[in-house]
Amino acid sequence: MAFRIVMIENDVFLSLKLNNVIVTKEGKDLWIPVDDISVVIIDNLSISITSRILCALSEKGVAVVICNQHHLPSGVFYSFDNHTRMSKVIKNQTEKSSEFYDELWKEIVAKKIENQMNVLKLLNKGDLVQQEMSEMISKIQSGDKTNREAHAAKIYFNCLMDTSFSRGNEDILLNSGLDYAYAIIRAYIAKVCVGFGLNTHLGIHHKNEYNSFNLVDDLLEPFRPFVDYYSYNLLMNEEYFKPEHRRKLVNILNHKAIYNNKSMHLCNVIEEYVEQFASMISGRRESIIFPDIMGYKGEENEI
Repeated sequence: MAFRIVMIENDVFLSLKLNNVIVTKEGKDLWIPVDDISVVIIDNLSISITSRILCALSEKGVAVVICNQHHLPSGVFYSFDNHTRMSKVIKNQTEKSSEFYDELWKEIVAKKIENQMNVLKLLNKGDLVQQEMSEMISKIQSGDKTNREAHAAKIYFNCLMDTSFSRGNEDILLNSGLDYAYAIIRAYIAKVCVGFGLNTHLGIHHKNEYNSFNLVDDLLEPFRPFVDYYSYNLLMNEEYFKPEHRRKLVNILNHKAIYNNKSMHLCNVIEEYVEQFASMISGRRESIIFPDIMGYKGEENEI
């Protein structure tokens, strides 16, 4: 099983030889077996990479995340089709009723808000806000027609930051951490969805015709509080978003969590979670087990 998350921050040349990624800098080579790699993160605008290596990574189902000049992920490259029964899976996706997806979205929103509420509980913040969010969960309608998700997010982030908070404010350090780690998990979910033959354009709730990752953004929602909790602890006393922060945030995929009564890495939680969704739309199971922030163990000795 691929396990390495390779983050490349230096001005290097990447090539392929004997099924190894060769990282060349100043005449010295570092060899990394392609079969060991799960995700590659390119975080330097001067890095050179061959099309041959991109093809090899794609064939092995490795996601390649490209970062911009601000060191924030701006794009992802992944396999277009590495599932032998993709057309059947897409047929299952398109034949599900709107009522089915509305009920599933209700469950996703409920779990997201529950996880957000428990982040506040873990941080000993906002008892009254926690109570309001708990009451909100019981009032979520099918398809979240009253948009409890957005209202919960507003009061949650304001409480988390002890002030009026805007997710679009680039001057707030926490936003950099959230954007970075959300994008890493988003890229991994996209890679796993493709592996199970799912069409990422076909969302549960997100329907943006210009978004190639509608389904990914839907499935991501219950994981966002994991990022919130870790990023808050990592950045709360910091002034700048540093390379060491980015390296730690990338490693969130290797953090541990209890899921389905088992302790596993977050990347494995994502794989099992997406597999359950694929099984659900094919009629092989009736429900999904959602990730629970109360089972989050983080990286050993870090939180």
